[in-house]
Amino acid sequence: MKKRLRILIPVVLIAIALIVWNQRFRDGRDPDNVMISGNIEVTQVDLGFKIPGRLAERAVDEGGRVAAGQLVGRLDDSDYALQEKKAAADLEYARAVLAELLAGSRPQEKARAAGRVEQMRQALLDLEKGSRTQEVAGAFADLERAMAGEEAAQSRLVLARADFDRYSAVHDQGGISDQAFQSQLTRLETTQSALREAAAAARAAGERLSLVEEGPRNEKIRQARAALDQARAEYELVAEGPRPETIAQARARVTAAEQGLALARQTLADTRLHSPMNGLVLSKSAEPGAWLAPGSPVVTVARTDRVWVRAFVSETDLGRLTPGSEAEVVTDAFPDRTWTGRLGYIAGEAEFTPKAVQTFEERVNLMYRIKVDVDNPDGLLKPGMPADIRIPVKP
Repeated sequence: MKKRLRILIPVVLIAIALIVWNQRFRDGRDPDNVMISGNIEVTQVDLGFKIPGRLAERAVDEGGRVAAGQLVGRLDDSDYALQEKKAAADLEYARAVLAELLAGSRPQEKARAAGRVEQMRQALLDLEKGSRTQEVAGAFADLERAMAGEEAAQSRLVLARADFDRYSAVHDQGGISDQAFQSQLTRLETTQSALREAAAAARAAGERLSLVEEGPRNEKIRQARAALDQARAEYELVAEGPRPETIAQARARVTAAEQGLALARQTLADTRLHSPMNGLVLSKSAEPGAWLAPGSPVVTVARTDRVWVRAFVSETDLGRLTPGSEAEVVTDAFPDRTWTGRLGYIAGEAEFTPKAVQTFEERVNLMYRIKVDVDNPDGLLKPGMPADIRIPVKP
């Protein structure tokens, strides 16, 4: 009996073990872990300039490490530096114009405008008052002198004509020479001309006396009034200073010049290319001397201090995973080291497995892409490196 029990007990235990194994592993899955494979991937950025230009310097090379903010490349900035200087000069000019307008008119300009107003006012008063007594008396005296001159010229003409008649009679009798006769003729003609001039002077003096007695013409008075109004308007403009609209325009030009200078300085700063993160230079795309269009890549930088594993899980394992779960990552390159990661992303839509899966049966299955974030402070995990993931789950 005891011998039969010794045989029966192992058989029962084996049967129980088979039953348990069949219940837990009949679908080929580990009930405590999800085991998947994938590849290391990194965040990589193609670094390029915002502006066109000729590459003057590339400060990093392939395989080199860069720090956040480190200079990666530099464009020839000679043209952009000139644009910055021009923008600074434009701003200085705009500010000077605004300052001149805000200061208003100078005291000298106001005094000059006021003096012109007084000058025009006095001129109008003189015209409106008419001729002064002294002017009339002077014009009358000029007329009397002119008339006296005309009478004297008339007397000299009478005397000259009498002398000429006497000399003419004597000359006809041969009593005097032809030269003496011509001399008397010339004297007569000169006296006649002097009389005409004296008569004209007398008429002019009479006309001047009439104008002085009549006073200024109405047209001149109206002209003087218009000149006074214009002088007053000019004074008001000078005293009031620039119009508010003109000052507003000057302020707007200052603002535009300030923005232009800021843009020129930003453009000048954009001739320097800096790395946005700590990482590794994966590749270079341009050499010094090359002409680059905006956005043309100079180098490609990858962030290596934090990587992720890209993998795919089946629909049967999808329900066992929870975002944020811890995971263990191992690689063939470092079999003795395990990295701790965290499940950061599960795709919301199924897709076919990638071509890296070799069997047709597995490829036709729909899979879900996942990402496991892994800290990589020493940079041992490289892009494209195969990795195995173990994600503990509840049975």
